Amino acid sequence: MAPKKPGTKKPAFGRKSSPVSDDEYIGPLNILASKRSFKNPNYKTVKKNKNLKQILTIEKDQDFSLDTPTYQNIECAPSVLPQKKYCDITGLEATYTDPKTGLRYHNVEIYQFIRTLGVPNVQAYLASRNAAVVLK
Repeated sequence: MAPKKPGTKKPAFGRKSSPVSDDEYIGPLNILASKRSFKNPNYKTVKKNKNLKQILTIEKDQDFSLDTPTYQNIECAPSVLPQKKYCDITGLEATYTDPKTGLRYHNVEIYQFIRTLGVPNVQAYLASRNAAVVLK
């Protein structure tokens, strides 16, 4: 390594290597403080979202035909698809039901866990599903 000459310093970050006095140095470039000529300071964004109360008041004022769906008259027939059944333990889709306890389960591992449960625990799981069954 070459010996350093006395009086020579490495230039600091943001400074050029040319001799500049401390009065002229303004520091590193701050992008956030610089003016952006492409932005219009008078621009106001248009409110795009309306809450449900605003939508309902607008719908009350307008006259729609009876076959036009609105938020106040949306009605539909019940679904023809069967209701999905979920595992009482994990919440995943249940494909099996334990015949002894009536609990629904997702796979063999959950079935083995159900087999270790006592009657009060099974009753609690059934009560969470509103399937109050008295086990004997």
